Amino acid sequence: MFQTRREKLVSRMQQDVDLAILVPGPNMHYFTGLHLKQSERLTFAVITAHNDLYFLLPQVELNKIDPSYGGVIFSYSDEEGPKQAIQQLKKELGPLQTIGVEFDTMHVHEQKSIEMLTYENLYDIGENIRELRMKKELQEIAFMRQAVQIVEESLAATLPTIQAGVTEMEVAAQLEYEMRRRGSEGTPFGTIVASGYRGALPHGRASTKKIEAGEFIVIDFGAIYKGYVADMTRTVALGDVSPTLQNIYSLVKQANEAAIDAIKPGMTAQDLDGIARGIIRNGGYGDYFTHRLGHGIGLSAHEEPYLMQRNLIVLEEGMAFTVEPGIYLPNVGGVRIEDNLLVTDNSYENLMTFSKELIIL
Repeated sequence: MFQTRREKLVSRMQQDVDLAILVPGPNMHYFTGLHLKQSERLTFAVITAHNDLYFLLPQVELNKIDPSYGGVIFSYSDEEGPKQAIQQLKKELGPLQTIGVEFDTMHVHEQKSIEMLTYENLYDIGENIRELRMKKELQEIAFMRQAVQIVEESLAATLPTIQAGVTEMEVAAQLEYEMRRRGSEGTPFGTIVASGYRGALPHGRASTKKIEAGEFIVIDFGAIYKGYVADMTRTVALGDVSPTLQNIYSLVKQANEAAIDAIKPGMTAQDLDGIARGIIRNGGYGDYFTHRLGHGIGLSAHEEPYLMQRNLIVLEEGMAFTVEPGIYLPNVGGVRIEDNLLVTDNSYENLMTFSKELIIL
């Protein structure tokens, strides 16, 4: 699988690009199987134009290398530092014309280390990689399904614990505990629990605010399974809520369902965003839907394709993304409903089954 992915990357690189250097993160995972986080310890995966594979690794991470990954390893200890290992890699690679790097994720210290190699130019391979990762393989979809099951079961287990006087942080902690005990490797972003007036904050991370009766609670959270992400939002009510809140919930639900029902290959990301945005605008709340309709999901919580105005990317079979319209009324509250979708050969599949009817706790 990883060999095939590297072959596809090599075939997409410009003719004069001699090799690609990947830093720890989703792209390294996608092309090599090695799952690490960026840190002060220099780590590279190098894929040459002939599909040869090299790793530059600190010794503390050597146990992460599976023999099935293949490749030549240059390692270093904390005391030695990476300089000598880079020199060995330089000797192995020889003079280079162009090196492909990830401009959007590479740290300055990583780029400075690359300057120790002999080359003429740097080239951004980000677009090549994004194009490959957008269309999901069957194994990737299977991992995403498991991540979805984790978030749905965890929310169901957490909702009964929400009551007046409980803080948003306590709800977030319970939710993250439930995900961990079901196999989540962590959270792809800070868990959002935003109650009452804080629901008007699209990224209202859980705070010490106590939840009160009569409030909406926006719960946006994610799980990671085998590196793959599920990203879910539901808005629930604690007791009876105002007619205004009920109305915006109905509008957001309608926008979510209409956009999902329209998904098919061949339409653009902009078209899909416009369907949901039009419903909310016609309902009188267009100025309060302040973000894009959705984003791609996979090894990253946010990746291509982005469902937003002016994005003319065409949806294709195998693309996976969120649909998450919202309305946010300052000092009143907010609503967001988010599902994870997969484009099929002629339609779509909603990976989520959790109810979108308003839940009153």
